[in-house]
Amino acid sequence: MKYHILLCFLLFSQNLLSQIDLSTDRVEAIYRVGESVNFHVTSNQTGTATYKIFYDRFVPSITTGTLNLTAGETITLPYLSSEPGILLCEVAMNGNKGFSAAAVDPFAISAIGNPPVDLEEFWETQKDLLAAVPFDLQISLFEEHDNSITYRVNLRNIDGRRVYGLLSVPNTPGPHPAIITLPPFGNSPGIVVPEYILAERVGALSFSLSVHNVPVDQTDPIGYDFDEINNENEIYYRYALLGAMRAIDYLETRSDYSGEVAVNGVSQGAGLSMLLAGIDDRISLMVQSNAALCQHAGILENKASGFPYYITQSRAEVNDPVHEAETIGAVKYYDAVFLNRNIDFPTYHVISYQDTITPAATVFAAYNQIIGPKVLLHATLLGHSHPDEYTSLRRNFYRRYFPAPLDPSWPFPEDKTGYLVNAGPDESIDVNNALSLNAMVMLDTVIRNDYPSVWEKISGPGDVSFSTQNGYQTEVNFSLPGEYLLRFTAFDGYPAEPNRFYSVQDYVRVLVDGTVDTDDIVEDEMIGLRLTPNPTQGLVKISLERSFSGELHIYNATGQLVKSLIKQQWTNGKSIDVDGLLAGVYWLSFEVEGKKVVRKLVVM
Repeated sequence: MKYHILLCFLLFSQNLLSQIDLSTDRVEAIYRVGESVNFHVTSNQTGTATYKIFYDRFVPSITTGTLNLTAGETITLPYLSSEPGILLCEVAMNGNKGFSAAAVDPFAISAIGNPPVDLEEFWETQKDLLAAVPFDLQISLFEEHDNSITYRVNLRNIDGRRVYGLLSVPNTPGPHPAIITLPPFGNSPGIVVPEYILAERVGALSFSLSVHNVPVDQTDPIGYDFDEINNENEIYYRYALLGAMRAIDYLETRSDYSGEVAVNGVSQGAGLSMLLAGIDDRISLMVQSNAALCQHAGILENKASGFPYYITQSRAEVNDPVHEAETIGAVKYYDAVFLNRNIDFPTYHVISYQDTITPAATVFAAYNQIIGPKVLLHATLLGHSHPDEYTSLRRNFYRRYFPAPLDPSWPFPEDKTGYLVNAGPDESIDVNNALSLNAMVMLDTVIRNDYPSVWEKISGPGDVSFSTQNGYQTEVNFSLPGEYLLRFTAFDGYPAEPNRFYSVQDYVRVLVDGTVDTDDIVEDEMIGLRLTPNPTQGLVKISLERSFSGELHIYNATGQLVKSLIKQQWTNGKSIDVDGLLAGVYWLSFEVEGKKVVRKLVVM
């Protein structure tokens, strides 16, 4: 008996002392599609370990296997990814685990699925419902601080509900910008706290909001149980978003409000911040860390899905295909990958690579939809948390864009304003001319055009060539007319803090006009191709002087391929059906004898 007890104790002790270290062979943990992602595995014990590489804990692993480990030796576990994503790797032996993550072309992770056709109309209807509800303002003292005062505020929301929050006001006359803080997930007292330091150090009205129907120091007995995830009108976050809009409505009635408003939050609050910024055009800045409510449909393609895992919830709790289909449709109205497309103003982000609660791939999918100046802190070794400096760097970001108060309530001056990136204004140019681009990055007051950088084409109907793709100043040429979106990215390795770094991004839209004049384009007189009628509503006929065989590719104004016709015989009078295309400008690129003929078409 004593032997068995001793043996169990020794085995238990060995397991406590055993350790598996798992890391990527690149400190920044970023790879391109087609590059080998190399995970380094080291153990202080010898034995056979199991491994899995996966996208998300709710979908099947990408690959699994075993490893023969020798104590003190490092072996490499390679994986070649064929698509953008965040790879999670777990190695286990004797009850102990090592965990790591790698990002494969994270800036190319795309949205899964399409937005509902009435997305904008839905939220306009919700705004109209809110506008019909009177404020019924109730406000009282919560607590006083050396340089600010905080009030309890509650206001009427729709359906007889109320909005509860804490408003911190600096001890200066203003007018002040405002910062809305939305809360992380939870239903207990203390989830919502006064952000009075934010109010004092930025010089802003700081409004911390609850998503529940009780005062901030109480527990809502119903809370999230009110959620009906298969009906877009009954999803709980509808009340949270309308409540935040009601808070802004109230701010607009205050004489000490300047009219500028930002929104921020972490986790659930980050996801709600993204949604609100995409719905309410009064918002001009947004900050988020590890956002929920991103890429709900990921699970449908065996990819990562964002919290609160609506589709997984439907399968686990209801297990009915009709309910699942309804859920898939309903949650699209609450997905940042769709609503973020409305954000074109400065934003600041934190994404933690090893996060399994709000997976990094889902946040990148939403982040990539924003076309505006972006600052991103990559936390390569963190899970569902953010670096300690998030709080101070958030304040720096606000000071960058909000006017500094003439008489700040915080008695100690602060001059840090964080990063600024500017890729230059939107441009228009003739297709036969080169366009000069000039980007600029600042950190606080210092221009930092020494950071590694890259220019890339994001969309557009033709090829783009940069004279210096990795320079801040470059000249760019376009092969075809159309609308192009170009992105500038710079990286700060941030050596003061290990296992994290910054990227900054901004975009330039370029409208390219004119007739292409190169040897790759067939001259008009060779075939005399014309489109009639133009503009058109359904069918367009082609007029030709001679027939030809070839492909047709149709691009929209942003350069996305929307339709292709392969192996076609083109004769005079042949029709092309464009009835399924949305109204707008399109570019029709015909392949003729290995060359191109491009025509502009307007669909009404």
